[in-house]
Amino acid sequence: MSWNIVSHELRQNRRAFFTCLGVTVVFILLLLAKADAFVDNPEMERLLGSMPPGLVQAFGLDVESFRTLQGYLATQVFPYFIVILSSFAAAWAAGSIAKEKDRGTGEYLFTLPYRRSGIFWSKAAAHWIYMSLVYIAGSGILLVLLYSKASGELSWSQVLLLLWSGYLLVLCFMGIGYMLTSWFASDRTAMGIACGVAVLAFFLDMLSGSSEWMELIALLSPYQLVDATDIVSGGGLGAAGWLVPLGLYAAGLVVGVALLQRKDIP
Repeated sequence: MSWNIVSHELRQNRRAFFTCLGVTVVFILLLLAKADAFVDNPEMERLLGSMPPGLVQAFGLDVESFRTLQGYLATQVFPYFIVILSSFAAAWAAGSIAKEKDRGTGEYLFTLPYRRSGIFWSKAAAHWIYMSLVYIAGSGILLVLLYSKASGELSWSQVLLLLWSGYLLVLCFMGIGYMLTSWFASDRTAMGIACGVAVLAFFLDMLSGSSEWMELIALLSPYQLVDATDIVSGGGLGAAGWLVPLGLYAAGLVVGVALLQRKDIP
């Protein structure tokens, strides 16, 4: 791994970093700004009670989740926070090698006195740095806003565990992106497909309660590994919630570097 390549990748992705940070912060502010209109609101409970049960179940809505701030956090804030970051993480990872092919810089980059594996690990380190910074910043803002609204009703250890589980999911989708990056010659194609995988997995998870068939298909979604409502209610993160995301991230890195070493760079 070379710090020159790491710093080069950081400079290349600087605009994407600030875009990701801005989108994340805006969504957190918007979602928590409307918390007072949803949490412990009898009118909202009556509205949900009047909706067809199938529709409520299909979109993962639950009256109980709107009665407390932790329920609102688990069902309305956390899922969107994670899907945004997962999409950016997958897109950055998928574009790491594809963009070099797309821009015609691959031939130059891979003739430099660096091993291909070193270039790959340097790019991966830069992506991890940026994504971790965004996640820490977003989580910090989220915690500050929750503290201003919580009035002592939140279990902060459970909130931190929830945020940690989300970070593992983000790494998981980053690993999936690395598996894809060497297969595409177009930066936009690679990033679009990787981002689409993250969003599709989110919708599969959201619609898992609509039918038994959808529930089976939703098992393919990594989001199924984390039960946010259970965590904020005092539950824990199962072994699968730890091992599978980290395993997919590690597998993505290993597969990504192996494919790069085997493939010709046009």
